[in-house]
Amino acid sequence: CSSSQIIKQSILELKLQAEESFVLKVVQLEELLQVRHSVFVIGNAGCGKSQVEAEPPLKTRVPS
Repeated sequence: CSSSQIIKQSILELKLQAEESFVLKVVQLEELLQVRHSVFVIGNAGCGKSQVEAEPPLKTRVPS
């Protein structure tokens, strides 16, 4: 399984839409968190900001 497939599965389990742009942003956020101590998540209403967790459950973590 690739990281994108794992992310898509996790998104669907959360009953969200697994659109390619959303999956890409999740991958980018994971990569950013590997090199930064903190980030700001900004965006329009309804774009998924509130679905971001500081410590996601282990099943949603992408293997390094």
